[in-house]
Amino acid sequence: MRRATIPPGRGSATRVRWRGLGGRVGHGLRLHPATAVWGTFDEEVRPWTGTIQARYSDEFADLDDGYGFMLETTGVHPAFFALATPWRDAAQFDSVMRELPHVSLVGVLLRDRDGGRVTVSRAGRPRIAYAVSPYDQRHVRRGVEAGARVLAAAGARRIWSMQTRYVPLEPANEAVERWMSRVDAVGYGPNRTLYATFHQMGTCRMGADRRSAVTKPTGETYAVRGLYVADASLFPASSRVNPMITVAALGHHVAQAMKERL
Repeated sequence: MRRATIPPGRGSATRVRWRGLGGRVGHGLRLHPATAVWGTFDEEVRPWTGTIQARYSDEFADLDDGYGFMLETTGVHPAFFALATPWRDAAQFDSVMRELPHVSLVGVLLRDRDGGRVTVSRAGRPRIAYAVSPYDQRHVRRGVEAGARVLAAAGARRIWSMQTRYVPLEPANEAVERWMSRVDAVGYGPNRTLYATFHQMGTCRMGADRRSAVTKPTGETYAVRGLYVADASLFPASSRVNPMITVAALGHHVAQAMKERL
């Protein structure tokens, strides 16, 4: 997007080749990888009703130099539950899905330290390279254990993680520590634990030094005058909390900078 080269067209067709923004654009991708621990209760919970996110805990948000995880609740649509339910066979899957009215969850929202990158293929399509690093996986493990303990304390009779293998825990018959050894055997890497992302951050970093940033402190890109970024891609790293308010504040900040240029 920095400069376009437009060669002579054949007939009415015109080809455009984009050079791109260059520099650090696409680097530093952060995703707040999220997984969950599920619990089945004797009473009806009806998790598709009520407030979307009513509770959270930041007790584990700073495990190591500001990195860790949040525990959060959220509503559960049947399609989301189907996606997140491990598959062993049809009977097991059907049995778990029928428990939905009695199910609740504790979400584990990771502040990822180690990020990925977005590039563009020769065909002009985005290519995303990202994996939860071993460092961040250790925090995921802590989150799974903490979520299981919350559900057990709340009275869940069966607990399981959002992994590709169904590993149920019955707190009345097994200690969380022993269950975690079985969860560890499945693992927390690719095709082992299912992750979701709701917050994409960091690929157009804002900063005063163009060698390490894509945009100026105003949100205007260094490469293209008049091109502004006003979303979570401005973040220099992943945030410790859900970034909705921060994104709104950045949008306001960038809008004021744009107004000053009018």
